[in-house]
Amino acid sequence: MKTLATLVLTLSLALGGMAADKSLMEISSIEAKEQRFTLRLTEAAGQVMVSIYNPDGKLIDRNHYKVNSPLNIPYNLSKMPEGNYKVKLETKEEIVSFKMENRKKVEKKLLAYTEIIDPKTFTLKVLGIEKPGTEVTIFDNSHTKIATDVIQETGGFAKNYHLKFLKVEEVYLQVKDAEGRIKYLYLD
Repeated sequence: MKTLATLVLTLSLALGGMAADKSLMEISSIEAKEQRFTLRLTEAAGQVMVSIYNPDGKLIDRNHYKVNSPLNIPYNLSKMPEGNYKVKLETKEEIVSFKMENRKKVEKKLLAYTEIIDPKTFTLKVLGIEKPGTEVTIFDNSHTKIATDVIQETGGFAKNYHLKFLKVEEVYLQVKDAEGRIKYLYLD
């Protein structure tokens, strides 16, 4: 009888301890940005093997970790081709897989163009501005700075410029947004 009571107590403690443990899926996540990602484990998980597979299903990396506390593991796929990768976590008890898209950052171009209204006037239109502070600089054909204008709009703008002493074909523009993207426009 004493042995039976000990066995029941041991089983209840073991099952109670197992109920408190979270699954590998509950404690793991991936935070991806462009060609980098971070594997996050929010709790201890013991021995964990992390495998990364390329879009063709070929193993490209495998590491073993002893996770005794929360852990963030960064990965860089910038030297790998773009595509959908699989990240697989394995413990003795569980296997969890995540899909991760490896894409290069798309560089946005500065969209700017002009329209000549008359021999001394033109309209400048600029689109896709995310931050205020677009600088418009007007140069003459000898590369001398004539004027500078700073526009504090976001999204886009259209503005007319009138030249007093020059004709539009005698100038060109440099448009530089707050992120440093530059576009030159020639008014011939």
